[in-house]
Amino acid sequence: MRSYFVVMLLLLASTAQAFSQSTFPFSSFAVEEIDNSLFKGDRHWRGADGAATVNLGNGKVLWLFSDTFVDKTGSGTRANAGLIRNSIGIQDGTDMAHSKMSFPGVGKDNASDSFFKISGPNWLWTGHGAIIRRQLVIFLMEVATATDGLGFQVVGWHIALIQNAQEIPENWKIAYISGVDTHGVIVGSSAVLSDEDFLYAYGVKEPGSHEVFLLKFEIEKLLSQDVKEFEWWDGQQWLPDSELADLPAPLFVGQTEFSVHYQSDIQQYMQVQTYGFGQAEIGIRTASKPEGPWSESTMIYKPVLRETDLMYSANAHPELQSDGLIITYNVNNVDFSELVRNENLYFPKIIKFKF
Repeated sequence: MRSYFVVMLLLLASTAQAFSQSTFPFSSFAVEEIDNSLFKGDRHWRGADGAATVNLGNGKVLWLFSDTFVDKTGSGTRANAGLIRNSIGIQDGTDMAHSKMSFPGVGKDNASDSFFKISGPNWLWTGHGAIIRRQLVIFLMEVATATDGLGFQVVGWHIALIQNAQEIPENWKIAYISGVDTHGVIVGSSAVLSDEDFLYAYGVKEPGSHEVFLLKFEIEKLLSQDVKEFEWWDGQQWLPDSELADLPAPLFVGQTEFSVHYQSDIQQYMQVQTYGFGQAEIGIRTASKPEGPWSESTMIYKPVLRETDLMYSANAHPELQSDGLIITYNVNNVDFSELVRNENLYFPKIIKFKF
């Protein structure tokens, strides 16, 4: 199960450092935990981790989840639930206090399955994505079982390209594009940004200590399903992959999953992630450009957790309307039976960051 194993993997990156001299722009801030009942109303969808978001541009927000509890009986609990490898949610409205959530494909006809699928024994976990010229681009991690270590390994990356993203998800026509070799960097496992000409995808070295790299793809080629040509940020310039002999210096050390977005009121890019293992906390770093240089991290929030709880996977959600920045994080538990019993766990937790 991904939710249990990934938090174990975070131990490898329990301390992150920024390779920059930029300064943190907030002299003061406040954080409050807010209600997460938005995720709890469906009787089949009973919690998941991951929780990245994409603005679909039509008053709806796409949520991307990975390992997901699904109760096919619709009892509204996890007692009879099984696990699927990924799922999606559609939030109708961008105001957290007045929105509704649905989970396409979950519970329908009593036959739930992972939303994104590839043939063979491997499975897909969700990264991040973006709407580009009315098409939806979603990055996915390919994962395989392993006989040692944590029992799994991330072995590659894919892109799901959806041309009819304005239709209901049940009607989406998904083209899967296999990623090429990127020196063990899982492209798009965390954040994706775009401008008029390029898509920028942050990738993390797997397995390893989670060094973060930035790649960019020409949008015209990407939408034509050509992902063989791209460029790396090498610390000073963009370098074509064909000219890259080895990995450049990383931007910073991160996590497998984090978010990056442009915060217009401070004219800075913000990166949000968890720090630590189990009893973790959430930190933010900033930069004036997607490639940095990035500020040192400042810790903004540490929830009260039990000794057996495991916190991970913080993401900011600038798509959501609020009087602060909405951030989610996941809480798991080392005891699987406790995870099944206690439904205070494994539904994304929500905080509001006000500055």
